[in-house]
Amino acid sequence: MDIYSTRAQLAAIEQMPREYSALFDFFCRDAGTVEDEKAIWDYRKGSRRMAPTVHPGTGGVLMERDGFETREISFCCIAPERIIEDQNLKGRSFGERVLGAMTPQERERKLLARDLMDMRKAIQRRYEWMVRQVLLTGKLSVFTYTNEGRSLHTTSIADYGFTNSYVPLTKWNTAGAKIDDDMHAIFDLVYEGLGYVDRIWMAPDVAACLRDNSDYIKLFDSRNIDMGKLNTQYRGSGVRFIGWNSDGVEMYSLSGTFIDDDGVSKPVIPSGHLIAGSEGIVRMHFGPVTQVEDNGPGAQHKTYIKKQVPLRYGSIESNAVKNRLTSCPTVVPENVDGWCVAKVL
Repeated sequence: MDIYSTRAQLAAIEQMPREYSALFDFFCRDAGTVEDEKAIWDYRKGSRRMAPTVHPGTGGVLMERDGFETREISFCCIAPERIIEDQNLKGRSFGERVLGAMTPQERERKLLARDLMDMRKAIQRRYEWMVRQVLLTGKLSVFTYTNEGRSLHTTSIADYGFTNSYVPLTKWNTAGAKIDDDMHAIFDLVYEGLGYVDRIWMAPDVAACLRDNSDYIKLFDSRNIDMGKLNTQYRGSGVRFIGWNSDGVEMYSLSGTFIDDDGVSKPVIPSGHLIAGSEGIVRMHFGPVTQVEDNGPGAQHKTYIKKQVPLRYGSIESNAVKNRLTSCPTVVPENVDGWCVAKVL
């Protein structure tokens, strides 16, 4: 089998482990691939109607069903590329032994494998960014690069009408803060939206505020407290387990930054914020990937119903080979009122 063919690389990619990303892995559910150019999803905002009371013998009273709308949403297109030029194959590559060096052909295969891994990680970071944006803002808008990255404009994909934001009357890092009461209010807000909270993700400064508040520590679930001190546990990848709050809900802090499309480094969870919700409250759909894989008059478009599709193509003029990895995802909420974003500092 040609190891450079799309199908061979597809088989290899599906065996590669992907990068862990906390918000994506907890809040997002993989909805699989679709063949259409748009994802179709049902939008709803639930209510809690009571059953009607009637006089005996008069029959029943019709109740309205909670309505929903069927909406369509387009897919983003993510397509990072790496180029392999002549000079990449002549000299020793990173980590290669000085003695007994590889041949140019061996070096090219190694570069291809490394590039696929790097691009796969970069795409996963974009997935995380998309989930983050929907959770924090209830919107999905992306920067679209054109002309090989030399042009840039913003494309709005969807506005889901998210309204579950919470700001306490007293900031948690000031005297008189009612942290436990605020958490109850956050949970009630999510409950009213027909959701529930089984985990809280917070910025590191919010977690530090909790640990420094002796009054709130008294209300913690005591399973994670020793001699009046809260024992946090680092779980790796920027995730730190804080403990259980008075309602028995797990709390985590999430550190780490990313380079946004404007070139600015930003925290995964903004300073002073937390996100309260349950597992799988948003879904990621993947659209088809269509690409031309051959040059010349016989070239045709090929469509793959896959989450990530590789492409290797060469340029005789520049004496170089490019490797591309394309993915067409979109993110939709299961219930747009099913989580809460709070700015507590």
